[in-house]
Amino acid sequence: MTVLYDIAFLFVALFALGFTIFIHELGHFLAARSRGLIITRFSIGFGPKLFGWTRNGVEYRLSAIPFGGYVALPQLSDMGRLEGNEDSKQAKSQDPEHSKSAWDDFDDDEVEEEPQPVLPKISYLDKMIVSVMGAVFNIILAFALSVILWFFGYDVTDSQLTTQVGYVAETVERWNPLVEEGEEVTSPAKKAGLLPGDEILAVDGAPIDNFMDIQNRIITGKQQTAQGRRLLNLTILRNGKEKKIEVYPEVWGPEEIRVIGIGPKETFFIGELSADMPAERAGLQVGDQPIRMNGQTLHSFSQLVDLLNRSDLNQSLSLTVRKGGERGPEQSIQLSPVEKEILVAGVPTVRKLIGFRPDFKIVTTYPNPLTLIYSRVKDMYLTLTGLVSPASDVKLRNMSGPVGIVNHLSVFAKIGFKKLLWFVVFINVNLAILNLLPIPVLDGGHMLFATVEKLRGQPLPLAFLERAQMLFVALLFSFMLYVTFFDVQRLLPF
Repeated sequence: MTVLYDIAFLFVALFALGFTIFIHELGHFLAARSRGLIITRFSIGFGPKLFGWTRNGVEYRLSAIPFGGYVALPQLSDMGRLEGNEDSKQAKSQDPEHSKSAWDDFDDDEVEEEPQPVLPKISYLDKMIVSVMGAVFNIILAFALSVILWFFGYDVTDSQLTTQVGYVAETVERWNPLVEEGEEVTSPAKKAGLLPGDEILAVDGAPIDNFMDIQNRIITGKQQTAQGRRLLNLTILRNGKEKKIEVYPEVWGPEEIRVIGIGPKETFFIGELSADMPAERAGLQVGDQPIRMNGQTLHSFSQLVDLLNRSDLNQSLSLTVRKGGERGPEQSIQLSPVEKEILVAGVPTVRKLIGFRPDFKIVTTYPNPLTLIYSRVKDMYLTLTGLVSPASDVKLRNMSGPVGIVNHLSVFAKIGFKKLLWFVVFINVNLAILNLLPIPVLDGGHMLFATVEKLRGQPLPLAFLERAQMLFVALLFSFMLYVTFFDVQRLLPF
């Protein structure tokens, strides 16, 4: 039954990705039709045709490889290649010197002996409009979905919206690539003097919106000291006073992600009590909200766990809770933790426990559509600038390919429909930005070539165009294979 459940959500994920691709290609298709261009094919997916039909001279088809699509436009000599058109005999240019392409050597269809007619020329404006409309349609879809989320709202934990620190780790695991394992070191946040309850106002001088924004800016950070040491500049608010703190991040795990060892402030409650454990014996009940331990304010469940593990087994602890929830009366309860072996990330670990699982506070947020899209654009900007900066630890291996995207879509689909819509907004914004990068085989590359030809007043040499396309097609597929390898490794560690 679990397998069928997972397969069902896998199909939901594939449909969501396919719909995003369809919208992108629909933008190209409708723009080309409105400008009077000749269209020969509209395909969702690459490779062999699964099924399709032809209407008014246009072949509509679903192809075997679902991670992409294309619209075949013979008058745009590069568009067929940009969009993955394997039927390149139809991708003839608009003048005689572009009437033959090296891609004809890779034609899977029967070679036609009849000479292809020279197609009417199209304007620079036609090329630019048709090329950009795929990204425009992705942004339109992202905005439409954002409006739905704004109107109906979606549920998140309160920790996702906060900018307050709820937990400062004692140690973090520093990754050593030479031996491919980690070592425990004092956490950068602990060294810098960050405290639970501190409110982070800015990271590296940039104002932040929520804790996800904080984490993204830490991961994509590009600051270094004069000696080349990783550096993070935080502006915090503590006891009503602003303070600037320098933190020196470590890198964690084989993907070498920057970390400083902090977690968000979160409101949590007793969700499930373990039988015959200290919490149950002390009279705690489901719904009670722990707020202090031994007089120290609790800002997160992780902080409570940390305090428990540093406590003495022979010493009684005072846990103050609000009975029944946030508005209930306070009550202090004495209890002593016990040691038990539990699984932590699949590894048997001895921990001090009092015997309850937490429930976290859920709030409904109604994000402004423009704000939501802007935040996704900002995240993409941070990622791309991190990729090209030698001072950053962001690498190509940290990116997600089709396998990773489908897995994330499946996970969000299981969480709920609104969360799935939120992630589809994220994908559409990312797809729009990536496609507009001035790289051959992408829409932005086509726009770049069209602009260069416009400035030169004559077409670019055919040999240059073909070699550039071939080179970047090879690089694109190499990149896809590279990130897919790491996607699979994340899903099936080996």
